[in-house]
Amino acid sequence: MRNRIVLFLGLSLFSLRQFLRVDQDKECDMECSRAPRKPLCASDGRTFTSRCEFLRAKCRDPQLEVIRGPCKDTSRCVAEKKYTEQQAKKLFPQVFVPVCNPDGTYSEVQCHSYTGYCWCVTPNGRPISGSAVANKKPRCQGGDGNVYLETMYFL
Repeated sequence: MRNRIVLFLGLSLFSLRQFLRVDQDKECDMECSRAPRKPLCASDGRTFTSRCEFLRAKCRDPQLEVIRGPCKDTSRCVAEKKYTEQQAKKLFPQVFVPVCNPDGTYSEVQCHSYTGYCWCVTPNGRPISGSAVANKKPRCQGGDGNVYLETMYFL
């Protein structure tokens, strides 16, 4: 009987959470086409065309903050790295933080220190299908076009 009550409460909470999430999505779909255009830079490195656009994004991601004016010319990798580092400090220490090359592109091998998985990516950060491995580091640019594995240990 106790297990049934626990199961019922768990399902009820899950249903309520799903309902609230759907309700939040509806709430976040505000109309911004007539909003005055004044660029705003967000803490995730994205430039929003209006305050309304920013508020719509903040509704879905309450951690977003405003930085005045348009964002400085920052690469996508650097902006993502900065944002995820902030998230890791605030709430989610297990979040994936990308590694960037000096020119702002993504490093060809990305590793998630929490899960131990590594994978190959393109210079713009798109994962290369079939390259993800656990506790090993793929060598992404094999001369014959193949992905090679090197043993890598996580502490």
